[in-house]
Amino acid sequence: MKRRIFLHSGSAVVAAAVTGCGGGGGGSDAAVAGDAGTAVSSAELARNSANLGGSTGTPSTPSTDAPAPQPQQPEQPTSNVPGIGYPFGSRLTPYVAGILPNNASNASMDAVIRSAYDRWKANGIVDVPTVPGGKALRFTSSYITVSEGMGYAMLLAVVMAGHDPNARALFDALLTTVRARPAYSIPTHGRYLMDWRLTANGSSTDAAGGGWNAMDGDLDIALALLMADKQWGSGGSWNYKQEGINTINAMKAWNMKPDGTTKGLGTPDVSRTSDYMIGHFRAFAKATGDSYWSTTVIDRCYWLINRMQTVYSPSAGLMPDFIVQTNTSAPVPSPGFMGDGVATEMYYYANAQRNPWRWGTDYVLSGDVRWKNVVNKMMAFFKSDTGSDPARTATGYHLDGVAVSRTYPDWTSKGMVGPQLCGAMVDPAHQAYLNSLWTYNANNFVVSYYESELQLIPMLVASGNWWTV
Repeated sequence: MKRRIFLHSGSAVVAAAVTGCGGGGGGSDAAVAGDAGTAVSSAELARNSANLGGSTGTPSTPSTDAPAPQPQQPEQPTSNVPGIGYPFGSRLTPYVAGILPNNASNASMDAVIRSAYDRWKANGIVDVPTVPGGKALRFTSSYITVSEGMGYAMLLAVVMAGHDPNARALFDALLTTVRARPAYSIPTHGRYLMDWRLTANGSSTDAAGGGWNAMDGDLDIALALLMADKQWGSGGSWNYKQEGINTINAMKAWNMKPDGTTKGLGTPDVSRTSDYMIGHFRAFAKATGDSYWSTTVIDRCYWLINRMQTVYSPSAGLMPDFIVQTNTSAPVPSPGFMGDGVATEMYYYANAQRNPWRWGTDYVLSGDVRWKNVVNKMMAFFKSDTGSDPARTATGYHLDGVAVSRTYPDWTSKGMVGPQLCGAMVDPAHQAYLNSLWTYNANNFVVSYYESELQLIPMLVASGNWWTV
């Protein structure tokens, strides 16, 4: 286990980040020995140091809400860019449910996002010395990138086409790196998965990623590939759709259990809650024709999260970074050191903080009320805990709602605040808080890795600019 310390500039706050071990892998149920056998961490930044698991349970029947009134309902397309199927700012498909900020116009939100994206790209996108034509989203000076970052960058590039004239070239350069660095330790399926961490010069080594994959990175990469097919078609140098399907099928074989549970690598009965990317699973089912993703997987994810909220966080509605004992009928929060290999895995922390983004996004696109209900519990807690002031958000929470640590006014974890944008979108009861969240993120955007992406992508969703396949 390797630890790194990150100092946030302009602040006395120091956040410890951990590399090496977190429930992103898959494979056989037999544990793999050694460092290469520990499951991989991919939420790498701002972890100061803490699982649940279980059997199938009884899934709930999906239901949908009728679209709620939206004062800032996305308008009809205003541009028609040749060669681009869904240009940024066009809002071709209004969301089916939820609300949008009503304290900012579409034009002003788009201006904020364009500026933030340009800053993000200038700061984070770098050439990969050992991959001709390859680019990456910079991680640290020691490791040029992680697969999680590559997934974020590919999603941003595909959605920002229409603003960024070089979006497709950037996307292809990122994909070049992804495919040049496969998860070489995974038999058969590894060529369609990415080695989760690369060295400073962009090479793969046993001491860096070890040739294992991190599921969250490959999940975003797969969705980005499907979106690229919708954006540009698959008639160029890359067949985006087929590449996406290849990665989806590889994850099903390596990262998933038959009952729909995501699994760890060395510890397959560990499941990371932020891997429950519900909207991705719907897209995978549509692309592959495999209902496993849209029924078995989503139902299983809901059962696990509902158990976490009901049994372990009835007042706050939170969930831990990791769930363990998923091979039993009574999964529990991690006691620590079983997913990322850190002591904070039982908390709502650097992994789980992404959940309002993933689930709020799915709700506004699908209308599946199960995920509205899950997120509503969390948002009610956050409003109460912060007094509806996003700047008062803690850097992490015990499942009973007690803060792990608070650092404001010196520093507020943008990665803990940004995803709440999507959470607040699920119900008109959160309108005032959603407005505050938009203002906070627009005025406090940072370009440092992980926090930047956890602000920028939710801002795209909150502005009405997100779409799926």
